[in-house]
Amino acid sequence: MKKILGIILALTLVLSLVALTACDSKGSGDSSPSPSTSSSESPSTSAGSSSNYPWNEANIGNHSFILAHGMAPENVVSRCYHEFCVLVDELSGGKMKIEEKIGGTLVTDTETFDALLDGQVDFIHSMGSYVSPTVKDLSPLTIAGYYGGNNWLDFAFGTKDLVGQIYADYGIKYLGALYQGTSVIACSTKQIKQPEDVKGLAFRASGTWVSKTVEAWGGAASNIALPQLADAFQKNTVEGVVTGWTIIGGWNIYEVAKYLTTTDITEGFAALLMNGDKWDGLNADEQALLNYAGEQFMNKNYALTIDACKDYLDKVVAEGLNEIYDMPSDMNQKMIEIAYSLYPDMVAEGSLGQKGLDLIDMLKKYNGIS
Repeated sequence: MKKILGIILALTLVLSLVALTACDSKGSGDSSPSPSTSSSESPSTSAGSSSNYPWNEANIGNHSFILAHGMAPENVVSRCYHEFCVLVDELSGGKMKIEEKIGGTLVTDTETFDALLDGQVDFIHSMGSYVSPTVKDLSPLTIAGYYGGNNWLDFAFGTKDLVGQIYADYGIKYLGALYQGTSVIACSTKQIKQPEDVKGLAFRASGTWVSKTVEAWGGAASNIALPQLADAFQKNTVEGVVTGWTIIGGWNIYEVAKYLTTTDITEGFAALLMNGDKWDGLNADEQALLNYAGEQFMNKNYALTIDACKDYLDKVVAEGLNEIYDMPSDMNQKMIEIAYSLYPDMVAEGSLGQKGLDLIDMLKKYNGIS
């Protein structure tokens, strides 16, 4: 009898332990956070753990990369890319290191794309207007006025797959877009309140379709390198420019152009790109880590740039050197519609493939243009 009771007690104990284990397993599964492609939260101290992120920490190898661009260290653009480098280091547990060659110490911004294609560097900050002569299907993003809505992150994530496919055709990995704030029209001679006010003025432009946008507004486009822009204003070589607060404030353009007009037009398209061969040499877990870091880069650079643009605006207002005009929504839309009138000419050139045509259709939907 005692033997039977002992067996019963033993079985009861085993069943209790099994039930407890099952409850613990269920509880730990429910509490694990799921990764988000659009979260702006910073990674936890357990970053890279396979239970928290879509990669296996054990499969992350040791890698050294180079990221290059021409922006000055104190510029918010540099800070955005630095945050990406730090994030990759943290997510990989220090296994994936990115050395930053910035301020033109290795290559200038106009040289970065060729350096990436040649494998001289692994990551770059790339302006769309600099690469569109090669990556033709990216051209629709290089007009001044490619996006004028109020939800840039939705736009950036919504276009990410198509833009990624466009870059992939040229052996380039697209990791994310860089938000550069909304455009400011700086002018040394008059206040720009409508497109017609640009007529007859010499405007600095960078790239074929930015130049054509300026001409569609009635201005005369002048291709001047960014470091020479302030000097060009002082010498009256140019009278205006359409650019972002990071340039207006960061490059002190407000000191040489009295009249500033704020718009809702997003400043020129820029991207974080990676050498395709370097990307292909990584395993699936390492690629998943960089994809995640690229998504977080978009969220983080948006927040940093919003704050920086506000700081630049506050600085300009405090110094009191400028007359600032906020362009009303109907004039913003008119500027965009004139810019979009260039798309038939772009299509007629015959250089766009199907992805470029699809991109035009997508941009029209985002901007409410039929």
